[in-house]
Amino acid sequence: MKKALCIIFSALLVFAAAFAGCGVFAGNDGRDGQDLNIYDIYEATNAVRAEDGLPQLSFDEFIREYLNYDFEYSDDKNLQTVINRSLLSSVSIFASFGGFSSDKTYAGSGVIVDLDKDAGDAYILTNAHIVFHKNASPQTAKSIVVSLYGNDYNLSDTRADDVRIVNYSLTYDVALLQVRNSEIIKGSDARAAVFAESDDVYVGARVFTVGNPEGLGVSATTGIISKESEYIALDFASASGEAILYRVIRTDAGINGGNSGGALYDDSGRIVGLINSKDAKEENENLGYALCGSFVKRLYKLMADGYKSTSGSYGIRRAVLPDDVYGYTSRAYFNNETGLTEIKDSVYILKDFGGLKKGDTVTHLKIVDGNGAAVEDLDVNRVYNMDDPLISARQGYKIIYTVSRGGSETMVTFLASFENVA
Repeated sequence: MKKALCIIFSALLVFAAAFAGCGVFAGNDGRDGQDLNIYDIYEATNAVRAEDGLPQLSFDEFIREYLNYDFEYSDDKNLQTVINRSLLSSVSIFASFGGFSSDKTYAGSGVIVDLDKDAGDAYILTNAHIVFHKNASPQTAKSIVVSLYGNDYNLSDTRADDVRIVNYSLTYDVALLQVRNSEIIKGSDARAAVFAESDDVYVGARVFTVGNPEGLGVSATTGIISKESEYIALDFASASGEAILYRVIRTDAGINGGNSGGALYDDSGRIVGLINSKDAKEENENLGYALCGSFVKRLYKLMADGYKSTSGSYGIRRAVLPDDVYGYTSRAYFNNETGLTEIKDSVYILKDFGGLKKGDTVTHLKIVDGNGAAVEDLDVNRVYNMDDPLISARQGYKIIYTVSRGGSETMVTFLASFENVA
């Protein structure tokens, strides 16, 4: 890792000499590195930090820490640059369904999360309700067209050679698509977006979304996080017509029909959510919702690993803990160190379950794989910490809870149990 860091620092020295504000420096004298820019160095640095187990840096933190450069610049100009890079990770989606009086096509959005430009392959996350329609027969789309930014209005030239549904879950309203052998992607400047590293998001954080509102092509809107976590009930994807409860982030960024499936980004261009709905009541404004990015990231890994239901149909198979086993109380407090108001949940056990005892207070959760390596390791300070991380478990993994019991700490270990999720 030290060698990799030395390479990064060597490149940084070149940029330090020419960098001002958020400008991009590229040499034109034929020397190596002429095609690099400061954002490439930023992303390479975060990649090395991730390998070393270090927290990810925002762009501002990166400049100050690695260039030792304290600067003033226009926040609006910096955000404009970040948004313009994120346009290249975004796609318009048009899904056609039969089973109506005539075929219908619905518009949605997606975000590229894995990319092999040489092969023309891409993995795209979107909402399940974009490629599944409860009133159609068959219910999954018979035709899916994806279009990169800049090609939104010329669909005949941007249809991928092959777009397939890798997996989807109506329970979580997430679908994973794969585009294969696309000449459009091979010749494009498309890029894969990255997820924010932290599970935590805070009210007031500046965010933006990129999507395909009303099928008019990829565009961006900005706003803030209005509420960091809440639950909403929606029935747009359920074939049975029953409402499904989703954990979401609320934002005041402009959301319209067709934005569903697009990413909600933080001001460094990292995914913090996946847009899935808005409040459509005329008297309500600026109530948009995004599935929580940390959970979508875990779900994407599960879908990409091929954990389909045991019947072999679409749907996923995941580890679960009955939600009637635990309860919680919440409080808000102002964190003087961060200058942010935080919510803390105290999670307690309601009834004996396995090695958990009624009255236990859960303080920590760890999931280890068959080799003993931790795949999740986090304090339980929000009630969703009890459930969300379990989607990272696979057959044979151990789930280890640290609990406070009678004034002392003890650890309770489970082998993951699984159920099919629609």
